[in-house]
Amino acid sequence: MKPGLLPLWGLLTGLLALVLVLAGADSAHAKGTFNPTLKVTVANPEPEVSSDFTTEFGVPAGDVNFAALVGFIPKDWGVVPGSDLDIGLQVGVLSSTATLGLVNGACNTPLPVSFNMLNGSLDPSDTVSFLDADENGTQDFAEDKDANDIPDAVDKLPDFIQRIVPDLVPIRRAAGVTSIAGVNVLLQFLVYEPGSVIDAALPSDPELGYPSVTFLQNAGDPEADPVPSPITDFCSPLESVNTSLGTAEDGTVLFVNPQDGTYTFTTVTFGQRDTDDDGIQNSMDTCPFDANVGDSTIPGDGDVDLDGLDAACDPSDSDTKSDEDDDGYPNRGDNCPLIANGEDGTNQADADTDSIGDECDTAGNGPDTADGELASATLTADVAIGTGDGPGGPPEGFGGDGGGGGDDDGGGSTLLIIIIVAVVAGVIVIGGGAAYAMRRRA
Repeated sequence: MKPGLLPLWGLLTGLLALVLVLAGADSAHAKGTFNPTLKVTVANPEPEVSSDFTTEFGVPAGDVNFAALVGFIPKDWGVVPGSDLDIGLQVGVLSSTATLGLVNGACNTPLPVSFNMLNGSLDPSDTVSFLDADENGTQDFAEDKDANDIPDAVDKLPDFIQRIVPDLVPIRRAAGVTSIAGVNVLLQFLVYEPGSVIDAALPSDPELGYPSVTFLQNAGDPEADPVPSPITDFCSPLESVNTSLGTAEDGTVLFVNPQDGTYTFTTVTFGQRDTDDDGIQNSMDTCPFDANVGDSTIPGDGDVDLDGLDAACDPSDSDTKSDEDDDGYPNRGDNCPLIANGEDGTNQADADTDSIGDECDTAGNGPDTADGELASATLTADVAIGTGDGPGGPPEGFGGDGGGGGDDDGGGSTLLIIIIVAVVAGVIVIGGGAAYAMRRRA
């Protein structure tokens, strides 16, 4: 978790009520599986008309959650440059249901979230801090200092973006701010030109189309530090639905369908690591080198004292201590629950980003080489425009080479539907332990 996610102790009151409805049934727990799903639909599939398109991305219950994901909008789609759109114009809406573990409890609490996505500025000379830099009690991104009814995260470019993805200018950006249990949450979608190299480890073939990246809060900011949170796990199932508007409410065109033909939306994704192959991803496995006795999605299973530690490595099954090593991080929100590595020490440092803290990453490959495999999946969804049998091509007025005929910057909406994204050690890493907690990040 990062500073702007708070400390999220403000979430505690609102979320404790959800603990009372934790499901007690088996969540179809399966060993090491990763079978994400992708579905794309176009509201009006007629050629060369402006139409909404909706992307649904999901991870089934029992699967490890995703660790990385990049999505591509087909290169022949007509993407209107953000510079042609008014700042603050609504360009989309996202709804998602994440499955969380709260205050050391089992990871089986659904949390629905929705965002109205607004066209955002990309002016690098006019930025806003994610933090409460002016110390007035509200994070700067969530303020509206010019009183124009548009959050400053939309009017201005959040400064951490340039630290996460330097030297790349998106052609569009959308930003949405919503309050979850009293906490301000920032979601952003950035779309880049086809062929852009987001990272050397990720596909950059221009034939795939426009790569899109999603940011939740300031996750991935190299200058941000983890802090404890009552949200201690982020697991499956995960459901996310994003509708990118083809035309804004005022009639402004945002997207235009390509010519008659069949087009492929592509998503490349990786599952989280599971070092001991017990079906529980490292980011929510309190015993990552020892197969768990119980299922961490079922309350009390393998954890009779309810301290958050599975019996496979719990020093005492009768000790209800919720922070075994007294480092300020609750057991289920600590990437080294038995060895202190809190804010007075290495503060959850994880050099190899395998969700096992450096202080306890002594077995297996050690702290410098990630433990556990990353399962991968390349998902495609074919969409027929018109008859679907035509030769295809960009709509009139769009060159099909990105940017809607230009290299302008600005704002917009995107295909990529994720919960969290961070650039760490040369790879886009998404997830990592908790949607708002950044549980096991360096």
